[in-house]
Amino acid sequence: MKKLITSAVALMAVGFTYAQANVDVTTQLGNTNSAVVNQTGLMNNNNLLQDGNLNDATVDQFGAFNTNFAISQGNRNNIDVDQVGIANSNDTQQYGNRNDASTDQLGILNTVEQLQSGNRNDVSAMQIGFVNYAKQSQIGNRNDASSFQMGLSNEVWQYQGGNDNDETALQIGTDNILGQFQLGDDNIADHVQIGDNNYSYSQQWGNDNEALGLQMGDGNIMTQNQFGDRNFADDLQVGNNNSSFAVQTGQDHVHVGTQIGNGNYDSTTQSN
Repeated sequence: MKKLITSAVALMAVGFTYAQANVDVTTQLGNTNSAVVNQTGLMNNNNLLQDGNLNDATVDQFGAFNTNFAISQGNRNNIDVDQVGIANSNDTQQYGNRNDASTDQLGILNTVEQLQSGNRNDVSAMQIGFVNYAKQSQIGNRNDASSFQMGLSNEVWQYQGGNDNDETALQIGTDNILGQFQLGDDNIADHVQIGDNNYSYSQQWGNDNEALGLQMGDGNIMTQNQFGDRNFADDLQVGNNNSSFAVQTGQDHVHVGTQIGNGNYDSTTQSN
């Protein structure tokens, strides 16, 4: 880590010596679109396309070698990007109407990828640290996805297809992986990882399902798979190297798992 920071600072110092050029390419097609771009530093790059009417975008880049690529195609969409640091990358694409996307990056070599297709969707990502990655995709209407990462080399993967789904992911630590997949309507996934080298994956196919999870410690594994309607899964892991696996198929199942300590194993399968 110390070498990474030292190298990045040295690279920035050399860049300031030889070049101080930022690049902005903003294209607006339509009526009453608004774009505000602020770049301070060197070799920051912004590429923005607004295709439609009444779209808004605000991009702030401070530092060096930050990149932003953003598209709003439709009407009344909003994009807000803030990048502070070195070599952070954001890619946001919105297709439809009244969608909202925001990205906040503070650190070095963080990456966000966002895709929204439909209407009235909301996606947000915040990264504080180094080499974190978040990919968020929403297809449908009125979906909401949010991700918060603080630390080093964390990964979040979020996908929602359908309407009125909600996903929330929070990671604090190093080398954590969190995945959330929802296909249907009115599903909820909410997961928190605090520690290092934890793995969490939830998958929900159907309607009105809910998956919750909290991992505090190191090296824990949690998977939740729900296929059907109105299923509920809630897992708590406090300690190290615990494993929990839940599969629910059908309707109205409930799973609540608690692991406090180290090296515990739990496997649950329910169907009707």
